Formats: sequence, structure tokens, C-alpha cells
Amino acid sequence: MSYHRTPLKYGDEVIDEFIPKDLKDVHILRVDEYTPDFTDLKTKLNQVLDKPLGMKPFNELVKEVYSKGKRILFMIDDKTRPNIHTKILLPLLTARLLKIGVRKEDINIIVSSGSHAIASPQELNDRILGPEIYKDWGDNVLTHNCDSGNSKVGVTSRGTPILIDDQVLSSCLLIPLSDSEYHYFAGQAGTVKLFCPGVSGRETIRINHPRMFDLQKGFQDECRLGNCEGNPVIEDMIEVTMKMKEKLPIFCVDTIVNEGKIVYLQAGDIIECHKAASPLLRKLRVVDVDEPGDLVFVSVGELGVNLYQAGKGIHAAWNAIRHDKKGWIVLLAPCEDGIGSAAYEEAMEAAKDLEVQDALKFVIETYCSEKTFKIGNQKPPDLFRILLDVLEGNIKVISTLDPEELRSIYRMEGCSVENPNKVQGILRDLVKRHLKENPNPKIYLIEDPGLLITVKNQVH
Repeated sequence: MSYHRTPLKYGDEVIDEFIPKDLKDVHILRVDEYTPDFTDLKTKLNQVLDKPLGMKPFNELVKEVYSKGKRILFMIDDKTRPNIHTKILLPLLTARLLKIGVRKEDINIIVSSGSHAIASPQELNDRILGPEIYKDWGDNVLTHNCDSGNSKVGVTSRGTPILIDDQVLSSCLLIPLSDSEYHYFAGQAGTVKLFCPGVSGRETIRINHPRMFDLQKGFQDECRLGNCEGNPVIEDMIEVTMKMKEKLPIFCVDTIVNEGKIVYLQAGDIIECHKAASPLLRKLRVVDVDEPGDLVFVSVGELGVNLYQAGKGIHAAWNAIRHDKKGWIVLLAPCEDGIGSAAYEEAMEAAKDLEVQDALKFVIETYCSEKTFKIGNQKPPDLFRILLDVLEGNIKVISTLDPEELRSIYRMEGCSVENPNKVQGILRDLVKRHLKENPNPKIYLIEDPGLLITVKNQVH
């Protein structure tokens, strides 16, 4: 039997040839090819640093605010992001600072981890900075702890207390290195999210994030992938960042990464950078289709370190799949770090014997108030609202996770694999099984979980 060329990543491994060629309605969902407005990234970086949005040129600002013994602080993503931009930009920007007279010991890097686990030296080396940068700059890295070392600097108009890391507050210049991207409830990640939740105290995060929830729907309509307008979560985050702009100079360097390469580069005022990225993100992240898929394969690639992060892939596939409980989602994610969130585990375990609609209401009332919320508690409502449209067990997860745990607690079918060489065979078997229910399915493949698939004629 011959198969379509439909390569998808399982972690680092590329898995291909699992959909028979006699199936004709097969589509890889991609955006159109995009040509950046630059051919040399270093030249483009110099241009945006010299002519930034809404701010003085980079060198001029540095010379104005810096003197010996003062800290210039880079803010970077944690291990849950690919950090392609970090590894490219950090060496260029640190070299520029050194060239204009900033001492190496006055340059620090903080991992904006929010309430995620603090990065280990191994994770800094392997996932965040890369070996070369870690060798040169590992001693300059600071850690953010959302539970200590944070001071209150104000309150947003919605009543969110603004607690920010003291290491940030004691710096003379903040340089967020941003990777703008779509986000499933904040609308757009990058830029302002490096401050909230990035370097915020737990109380800030705990009160900001529950603004997404709706007892019946799971999330408020405005809290969706790609939407910032009227979105109470991102608007609150913007207010936090505006307060920080009053306290300290912030020079943002923002990127968009597409197919592993930086295709967009901007710098300057962080709010202006946030706004400027939106039009291109719409072009690079939205795929419009007429009909929903019957069978959707999605890969989260190297981000599939745990089920918590791999949920981004399930969410992306949900937008593409039919919403009448007849479709299948197949997720490829090794999940070598397990579930990845104690809060996610606790809430799902507590709701495991409830019907989906009851479970949705229960987890929001019990775990998602301003008093009870912990990061990770947003995942159960997101999963349960998906399960209102996708039958329990119709989300198939190819991973190293325990199938029984996936079935009994997370309501998914687990396809356990110890060796990536076995993934192709599992995928072929899943296709065969699906064909027994639907002999002529519309099949979609999603290589990028950051895509927003819009369906014109959704089936409910």
C-alpha cells in the first residue's frame, strides 16, 4: 500500500506515510508562504534598534539610563516556549551592550516563568539558552519565584494587585525579548505576557487569569485564540505593563517565528510592539476552511514535553474538527515530563466521575475563582468545553503517558509508545479504525499548534 507524504513531528522525530493514498480528501493546513521584509537579520535588528517604535534609539537610551553598577535586565521565555528568538537575539544584543560600554557583570537575564517551575541549569542549557549562550551567560541568569521576592506596585482598574519581581524593579533598563504568538485565552502571547504572568507574583496571576471563565461555556467568548479586543485577560495584562512603563524604561525587542525562522522583527515601546504584531499574526496564523474535519492529526513538535503544554495542540485541532461528537483528534506529543501541572491533575481527578457539563461547572466553581485559582486550573475548563463537541475517547494521544490514566481521568484514549519507531504503525492503525466508522473522511493535518483554523460551515 502507498501512503501520502504527510510528515508530522513526534518530539524531535519526523513521522510520515500513515494515510493511505486511496483517501483523497487529505489536507495539510498551512498558511501561505511568507517572505520577510528583510534578508539579513543583523541588518534588520540594527534598523529597528536605531529607529524603534515610540522610543529613543537603543544606544541613546542605554547611555542615558546606565552607569557602572546598575543592572540591565533581559527578560526571556521559559522552557514552555521554543526560544528560537532568544538563542538568535541574545548574543547580538549582549554584544551590542558590551560594545557601548556596559559591563558584563551588569547584564542579567531573567526567565519570565510566571508560576511555572523554576528552570534548572540543565533546562537553561538544553531548552532555553542553548549550550553556547549558557556557557557564556549562565552565571548572569536570575530566577523568578512567584511566591517570594515580589513587591506591590499598584492595582489595575479591574482590581488586580500588581506584584512584580524585585530583581526587575531594581534594574535600570528592561529588555523583553518577545516572540509574539496567538494564545488560546489571552488572545496574543509575547510582549506584555513577559510581565504578567512572566515576572508577576502569584496573587497577580491568580486574580488575572480567572477573568477568562464562563460557567456554561467554559471561557468567555472574548477569551479566545487571536482575539485581544474586549478580552479581559489581555487587557488586564496590558494595564500591568503600563504600570511598569511608569516605573522603568522598557525597550522591547519583538519577533514572530514561522517555520523555525524569525520572519518579523520590531523594537521599541512594548505596547506599540504588541499592537504592531497583530496584523502579521493574522496573516501567519489563520487558516480558513469551508468544512470541518472528520479526522484531525496535530503535532506540538518539541513543545510536547507534557500534557499541559500539549493541550495547545488539542485546542488547535478542536477549531478544525466537526463539533457533533463524531470527529477524532489525534495528538502527537511524547509528554516525557508527564502531565506537567499538579493543579491540572488535581482538578481533573476531582471531576473524573461527573458528566462533562457538570464537570465543567464544578471545576470552574471549585478551582477557578480568584481565591482558589492556580496556574494549570484553566486547562480542565478548556478540555471540558472541547469534550462538549468531541466525544470522550475521541481524542487519541500518542505519548509515553499511562493509557489508563488518560482514559479514566483525562477522558482521552492513550496510545502508549516507548520507541518513536512505533508511532507510524500506531497512526496507520488509528486510520484503519476510523475508516470503519467513516469510510470517506475529510482529514486535516496541523503541523503548527499556534494556528487558528476557522471553519465556515461548522457541524454542530
